[in-house]
Amino acid sequence: MGLFRPYERSEDATSTAAPETAATTAKKQVPTPTRKEAEAARRERLNPTLSPAQLRARDRDSKARQREESWKRVDDEPGRVLLRNFIDSRKGMAQWWMPTIMSTLVLALVVMYAYPPGAIVATFVPYAALALLAVHIFILWRQFKVLLAQRLPNEPTRGLLVYLINRIIAMRRFRVPTPQVKPGDEI
Repeated sequence: MGLFRPYERSEDATSTAAPETAATTAKKQVPTPTRKEAEAARRERLNPTLSPAQLRARDRDSKARQREESWKRVDDEPGRVLLRNFIDSRKGMAQWWMPTIMSTLVLALVVMYAYPPGAIVATFVPYAALALLAVHIFILWRQFKVLLAQRLPNEPTRGLLVYLINRIIAMRRFRVPTPQVKPGDEI
């Protein structure tokens, strides 16, 4: 055996070589794409061409996702969570203020046409309901500020009064985010 010569092979080794299969000899059905076509196909996969309706739907979904993320960020602030639980743990007529005020307005309109002398009295009923609501909100806000100072002393109260008003005038089943505390529970 020489140093730079190929190995000597026996004749029986060459006869046992694997025969070529049909898959390796068969021609392909589709020609290889050109570089331009391959790059265009890759760009299409990464940034598909969409119809105007598909673009609008994608933009709408994207904006809804962003809006929900921003709401979630704001709603998870500790002051808002405490306020939500504070309002939701209250029993009583607080959640029925909006239907009460709306029904008193309708009542005032009906009385105004049905019995004109009673219109003066009926006009003051919605205002009285709003005045009671304002007193109720004032009392709740004072109670909440005391609770906030105890639980979260360094938490700012900015924006919480408006959140309290919005939360209290909404009926319990329509509040967003949904109440996590049952009425009467201790927070």
